[in-house]
Amino acid sequence: MSGFRMIGTCVDAQESRVAFRVAASAVLIVLSMWQSAGAAHAANPVSSHVATASASNAAHAATSAGSDGRTGARVLTYDDSASATPGGAAMTERELRQMLYAAAEAAVDVSPQVRRLYAEYQAAQSDVDQAKGARWPQLQLNGQTRSAQFGSNAGSAYDPGNSLGVNLTTTLFDWGRTEKTIGSRRELASAGQERYVAQLEDSAYQVTATLVELAKQRNIAELSQRFVDRMTRLVRMLDEIVAVDRGRGSELTQAKARLLQAEASRDAALAKCRTVELNLRKLVGERPVPMPMDPHWPLHPGNLDRLMSALDENPRIRQARAEAGAAELNRDAVRAASRPQLNWVVSTNTGHDAVGRRMPWQTMLTLTWNAFTGGAATAATDAATFRASASWRQAEQMRLDLEYQVRSAEQDAHAFGERADQYRDLSVESARVRSAFFDQWYHLGRRSLLDVLIAENDDYNNRVNEVAYRFDGYAATLRGYASAGMLVQWLREG
Repeated sequence: MSGFRMIGTCVDAQESRVAFRVAASAVLIVLSMWQSAGAAHAANPVSSHVATASASNAAHAATSAGSDGRTGARVLTYDDSASATPGGAAMTERELRQMLYAAAEAAVDVSPQVRRLYAEYQAAQSDVDQAKGARWPQLQLNGQTRSAQFGSNAGSAYDPGNSLGVNLTTTLFDWGRTEKTIGSRRELASAGQERYVAQLEDSAYQVTATLVELAKQRNIAELSQRFVDRMTRLVRMLDEIVAVDRGRGSELTQAKARLLQAEASRDAALAKCRTVELNLRKLVGERPVPMPMDPHWPLHPGNLDRLMSALDENPRIRQARAEAGAAELNRDAVRAASRPQLNWVVSTNTGHDAVGRRMPWQTMLTLTWNAFTGGAATAATDAATFRASASWRQAEQMRLDLEYQVRSAEQDAHAFGERADQYRDLSVESARVRSAFFDQWYHLGRRSLLDVLIAENDDYNNRVNEVAYRFDGYAATLRGYASAGMLVQWLREG
């Protein structure tokens, strides 16, 4: 809507008096409106195209000002479509996923947490190799020097002299303790790998959710700047009117108060933008990250059946199950350690016996068994059993929690999208109400300025709510994919 209504003649004495008072300031108002367009361009830190469009509207309104039957001054233009970004090629979902995936890669490259978990995974792999070493014969070397004897019987004791001992021990039977230990270490290594993959998912979600929040705050800041521009033009217009009509000073006070509120809302939105930008820099460092600037993203809620079917492959669930499997194998290893162990030993010594002969090679079978430990072995087995049971319960609880998170995220994505559509429709109607109230106040005097300001504020709030719910829905969609453990896969492959 143009915001103009033509009144050719005054229909009563009151309108004639108003026209007479304001006519003297017509030229000043036209000039001030041109100045306000330049001021709005300089004051807009969010989007240069908004101020450019506002200046275009000012020029158009100034051209049409001569046809205003009351003052000939430029009136406010409230059509936000003039401030919209020029239309271009719509961004596709694939392009959006590529942008988000590039940001996720940047976050993974600089994340210390990702590198730490990868180092822990490598350490777990080395633990497996350490356990495997117990399957091989264990070679032990020991040496001693000639002893120095002193005391009353010095020299009477046998001394083998300088000698080197060799002891080779091979485990023949240990009730599967070594194999169970190796299996437990393998499961822990697998859990470490899944923990690393889960951290990749977390890093991807953190950076994509931050991009969504940044886009939301930037759009809100842009809406706030448009609101400030409209209030600035209204204040300047009333300032010129009050210069010749002191009786309308209260209207100027109301408009200035609403302008201050609009500026406070804009500054709050810009502060949130800066906070989110700092958080983004913490995640990706100084690496440039592509940022979708469209107010509407081609991002739709995921398929719930697909997400639920992928839930069992979630790296966090796989990690919990691997840890539970490792606990079970550790229980078996602890139980086997309490039983007898049969070893084959081969040994020799380079020393000499009492008559000067070299020590012979020896081979034997040895049996070791802690027959009585005061119940410590049984207690250790019971503790390992309970830990294994607790690990499985933890895995079940994790799956239940993730299932709830997936369902909740999908429900939020649909609900927020529907609310955003409702506020979009409401914004269309509130824009009409806002324009109509302005016309009725400016041209007919049937509305108070307070009605105009309330309509302005309602329209601004509706537009902000639409943006907030729209991007909250996008964040919920990403949260659903992340809870299912397939965010990186979806960003990469769709």
